[in-house]
Amino acid sequence: MKKLMILGAFALLTTTLFSCTADELETPATKEVQKKINPVPSYADGPGDDPIPVDPPKK
Repeated sequence: MKKLMILGAFALLTTTLFSCTADELETPATKEVQKKINPVPSYADGPGDDPIPVDPPKK
């Protein structure tokens, strides 16, 4: 029974060590490249698209 408990503790310790490895030691399989998005300019083309005038706050 004691050997079984020691074996279980060793297995738990081993899985903990392998799950907490440093990221620097692992090499990524592929490098992700993010695509740059150029936004298209939009124009006021419908009702309610004009800017809303905002008055300055009262002092």
